[in-house]
Amino acid sequence: MARRERTTALPRQRPRQPTARAGSVFLLTSEETLRLVILGGASLLLVIVLALFAWNWYDNTYRVPEKTILQVGDERFKLKYYADRLFPYVQSVIGTGINLGIAEQQLLTELENEAIVAIIARERGITVTPDEVTTEIASQLGVPAGGAGSSFDTLYRQRLQTVKMSDANYRRWVEAQLYRKKLKDAYLAEIGDTTEMVTLRSILTDTEEEAKAALARIQAGEDMGTVAQTTSKDLNSRQKDGIMDPEPPELLPEAIRTAIEGKEAGSEVLGPVQVASNWWVFRIEKRDPQATPSETQKSQLADLRIDEEIKARRSTLTIRRDLTSDDIRWAEDNAE
Repeated sequence: MARRERTTALPRQRPRQPTARAGSVFLLTSEETLRLVILGGASLLLVIVLALFAWNWYDNTYRVPEKTILQVGDERFKLKYYADRLFPYVQSVIGTGINLGIAEQQLLTELENEAIVAIIARERGITVTPDEVTTEIASQLGVPAGGAGSSFDTLYRQRLQTVKMSDANYRRWVEAQLYRKKLKDAYLAEIGDTTEMVTLRSILTDTEEEAKAALARIQAGEDMGTVAQTTSKDLNSRQKDGIMDPEPPELLPEAIRTAIEGKEAGSEVLGPVQVASNWWVFRIEKRDPQATPSETQKSQLADLRIDEEIKARRSTLTIRRDLTSDDIRWAEDNAE
């Protein structure tokens, strides 16, 4: 018998071959990955752009304008308030020869002075109420205070648009004005209706040599009034033989005030003394301890005393400035 080959009848495992489908799945996965990478990158870029936009909006709307750029005692001034005050302040100094850079620094000093005045006034028991602020605004507009739809409401809205200020900041500005006004009234009451007044006979010249020549003529015996008529550059006093209008000593130039301190009226001729661009030769004609000053002189005396008080109080207060060039640029952009 022939020998039969023995088999196990089990199927043999054949090696697997890569199929076209497997290749297509691999290719599809790569395309999807690329698309996901592109979409992810675009999404990330969009998020970054939105974040930058949101930060820029927050920075310009809240962080920068809310920055404290000045502190006087407990009083704080934010950049937004400074920007609101910048436009009307610059308008007020146009034509005075002050450039923008100087005006910006002067405004900072102005805010300091307003804060100090308010401190001095409150220490004297002076207060300013919201109703008084409204009444003062109405007075400046020339109409009675009123509600929505009134003449006051219409004119006040127009005023805010003209000066480019918010209602809150405008009211704060008017409040500062009222504090100074009330403090000045207090000083005026202290000055009263009489004060010391000094009358001078003077000769004003352009140079020291001219002043010395005028003084020599007087010392040689020539009448001072005659010398004033022919020499003095001050046309007002020149027409009155050099006699100047009576003035409280406090309102005279500092150099003149120092020269006459403790001296009585008499024949002594003083000078030459330099005052700004002029040289003075002068004599005290009269000292009146109980003279009546004009309203203008009283107002000037009150302003002078307020300024002296501000100067004295500066050394006792904590004053911090933090106004950078970037802050000023922001203020300029937002004051237009």
